[in-house]
Amino acid sequence: MAIQINGNGTITGISNGGLPDGCILDADINGMAASKLTGALPAISGANLTGISTSSPTETYAHVQFGDTYDSNSGYVRHNIVSVESSGITGDTSNDRLTPTVAGFYLVIYNACWQWSYTGGTTAYSAVYKNGSQWQRAAFAHGSYAGSGQITILIGMSMNGSSDYVDFRGYENRSNATAHMTALSRAAMFLLKES
Repeated sequence: MAIQINGNGTITGISNGGLPDGCILDADINGMAASKLTGALPAISGANLTGISTSSPTETYAHVQFGDTYDSNSGYVRHNIVSVESSGITGDTSNDRLTPTVAGFYLVIYNACWQWSYTGGTTAYSAVYKNGSQWQRAAFAHGSYAGSGQITILIGMSMNGSSDYVDFRGYENRSNATAHMTALSRAAMFLLKES
């Protein structure tokens, strides 16, 4: 028996029990199969699936807000952290550092907004430190005008998930003048790959 669609939009050839076995032929489905489609499809058992996890990956991140931090040509000073929104990374506002609790490779982004009120030019430096040592720095120089400028640093680094930490620092080289990193500065840290 074949299924037929009549000119009035009705389908004939289907019994109360549904489609009978053998009623859909290869020619009816444009050559998709070499044999008839018969019977029910086999059920998929979860026990037969491998390499599939039903749990979500751990989100490991930190978003940092800083306060105003002043430097009067005294060397690199830590940018003070005032708040941290995080998961899997401990934000320490008393020591101004981030300590991941998951070992792996991380992306760190630091955007330092500098402001100065004097003219005559200076160079400002911002840096990401790991365990007290400078890992990456960037700088900008401004001319004879007062104003503001931003330095953005992106760096990837491995962290051990226990004692390794990062902090954020800045320095400006103009003697007898004070520039500062403002509260508009932000940082973020994301786990890219677990160890």
